[in-house]
Amino acid sequence: MVTLRDLYETSIEIGRELDPRGQAAVDRQLQQRRNEFDALPAWEQALYDRERFRNPYGDVRISNGPDDTPIRTALVGINMHVKEMLLGIQLAARGRPFDAYISHHTNSVGISASLVADFMEINADYLIWEGVPEDEARACVAADMAERLREHEDMHRIGPDTAKLLGYPLACIHTPVDFGHRQFINALFAREKPQTVGDIVELMLTIPEMQEAARIGAPPQIMTGDPAQPAGRIHAKFAGGYAHTPSAYPLLAKAGVNTVVQVSAGAGTVAACREHGLAIVRLPHYATDNIGQNLLLDELMRRLEPFEVIPCNYFGRVDRAGQLAQMLAEGPLIRSQAR
Repeated sequence: MVTLRDLYETSIEIGRELDPRGQAAVDRQLQQRRNEFDALPAWEQALYDRERFRNPYGDVRISNGPDDTPIRTALVGINMHVKEMLLGIQLAARGRPFDAYISHHTNSVGISASLVADFMEINADYLIWEGVPEDEARACVAADMAERLREHEDMHRIGPDTAKLLGYPLACIHTPVDFGHRQFINALFAREKPQTVGDIVELMLTIPEMQEAARIGAPPQIMTGDPAQPAGRIHAKFAGGYAHTPSAYPLLAKAGVNTVVQVSAGAGTVAACREHGLAIVRLPHYATDNIGQNLLLDELMRRLEPFEVIPCNYFGRVDRAGQLAQMLAEGPLIRSQAR
């Protein structure tokens, strides 16, 4: 019988296999966390999340156990807030029992949202791989991480507190999911080679998860640029916790990127892209997450054993059995779309 700990450990393993930085870089990050811990005074060491010594992804955590809970059925959502937890209780009362809550996003699920260094630093690597000078890339991302931490509060305890009261385990799995849809979409671009910005939208709409979003009026959208303009160099930005901060887009434009494909594009992002001549295609956020979530779940079941999934909170199940394994077998991880 697969346990919650099995799902957790295997998700980390899959994340490492998909990580575009490579294993040596991931190991250096883990050693860096150990070094940081060793340099702290004893009172700070007592508060340090020592899981960071072995798990490189701060947004993959079991925030309420027990870890050895057998998983026959999981209630899985893109977000797992109190209302989803209470929905689960109602489902169980109506004859649909489950064994654990599993969230994609870190919102309200404990410590994960604060560990930005463990999932945001890769955003600097994305910029560097596109040709942004390393010092500029790292300064840009460091400022973004600092802003996220300034905004962090202690309300994220609500998820673990509620799960504990209700007597159910709670976990979140974020970066491995995002790595999955990152590799999927980058591979699709490399294979199909969209020539125009409009071609990108058309290509995205061949994906079942995107079609489902389009049916409710949320298709991929061109936020800046024109459907007929050449796509040129495409920067498909996924994983890293959040979309790039607006100050990253002038750096990408200067490095020769022509089109950015990502989830979310606020007013600051759109203004920066328009000012610097970048086209930006915004993908529906949860449809994109659904691609990675489905890839991960099917790969977990392949490596462990099947379990039932009750989808909730913007998650819709699509069969992607074997696809992640095939992606990993086809060649090296894709750092960015083929030039």
